[in-house]
Amino acid sequence: MPTDIMGNATTTAADYKTAVMAGMALAGIRAENDDIRAPPSLLYKGQRIIPLDNVTAGLGITKRTMRKYRDEGKIEIYESTTCGASFVTQEAFNDFIDNHFISSRHPEYPKLKKKHNNNGGNTENK
Repeated sequence: MPTDIMGNATTTAADYKTAVMAGMALAGIRAENDDIRAPPSLLYKGQRIIPLDNVTAGLGITKRTMRKYRDEGKIEIYESTTCGASFVTQEAFNDFIDNHFISSRHPEYPKLKKKHNNNGGNTENK
């Protein structure tokens, strides 16, 4: 049986077979999920656009909620008059995050988060 430089027994043949099998499995997964690749980057007037589906999925909220935010003037959403597509610009998304989210590193975070929870938002089940 082969040994490494420390004299320990190695299982080179088994390790190689495991690596080959893992590589083949990953290649199969990649082939099955070809549609998961990142969408092309689209621009509107020089700004990157983000499909509304991506925004809602990323934030874990519904399109209805995003449209409510639009109606309240919290975010600008572009919507097609012909095909049902909708998007936000990177700048609009950044403004929305800057104005309606707080970093956990912000000095007021504990106080503001506690205040939000006491008002009925984002409370955990106890």
